[in-house]
Amino acid sequence: MIEKDYEIIVKIFEEYSSSYNVLHHQVEEVGNETVIWSNSYLELYPYQYELDQLPKPKIYKKEPKSKEGIIVNKLKNNELYFSYNAKNKGWGSSFIINETEKKICLRFLSNRAGEMVLSQVYCIIYEGSVIEKILFYLRDDDMDEETFMVDRYSYNDNLTAHTIIRDGFFEEKIKILPTRTFRFEYVNGDVLIYSKQLLCHILPIFY
Repeated sequence: MIEKDYEIIVKIFEEYSSSYNVLHHQVEEVGNETVIWSNSYLELYPYQYELDQLPKPKIYKKEPKSKEGIIVNKLKNNELYFSYNAKNKGWGSSFIINETEKKICLRFLSNRAGEMVLSQVYCIIYEGSVIEKILFYLRDDDMDEETFMVDRYSYNDNLTAHTIIRDGFFEEKIKILPTRTFRFEYVNGDVLIYSKQLLCHILPIFY
């Protein structure tokens, strides 16, 4: 199963790897957008920052005078479609493609030659109104490294998230990440997320 998910995300990566100029041209033609300034990229899916143990983005009421560490987020009809580093788009530009059954986020960075190359891909796959799984892929061609993760969701009867199982590898396929389980509890309107990590796998998950 995880090998199939890996093949899906790599296919998306390769499909969009040389698409920066086309995507940038498309977002420049969007009008009447809403702009939000933040100190990190906005969430692509619920609890993204909690799951990765990162602080939630700080949202500014107006455009900050200093562009250091600022992300510009553009939305159309309340849907995020483009984000970039306010000081230098080459430090991170993300295009979000919203489709019926999935959402794709493509993050481009400037390489050593000054070219905008695809670095990261998120693919959020939906089953009806809920997330079925989230695929993440990072490739560094300069270092000849790749990282892959898949989060698989299960739900309570009322369609609230119950468990997320995360698997993958770090930098190369033989460096298997230990399986991590996130368990959700709902107490007095609050959401509590518990995390448990298994011991490292001995055998590779790719054959």
